[in-house]
Amino acid sequence: MEGRVQHEARPTPRLLTPKQAAEFLSVPEGTLAQWRSQSRGPVFIKLEGRLVRYRARDLENYIAEHLVEPTPIGAMRGNLERI
Repeated sequence: MEGRVQHEARPTPRLLTPKQAAEFLSVPEGTLAQWRSQSRGPVFIKLEGRLVRYRARDLENYIAEHLVEPTPIGAMRGNLERI
């Protein structure tokens, strides 16, 4: 087998149903439907005009994009004193 280049097999991205995606995000399935109708929420795939699917990596990216860094307590006190 000399001379042959071996390529690592990349796993095929698994497509999740809206129910599975909702479980992944810990939100009701209806919330995902609302987000889709409002052009909000995570990226999704529409197959044959009606079958909705999600890629796990897109859901993970959506979560990462919505991380909120905690504010240091000292900075919060300064804001409260101005009120």
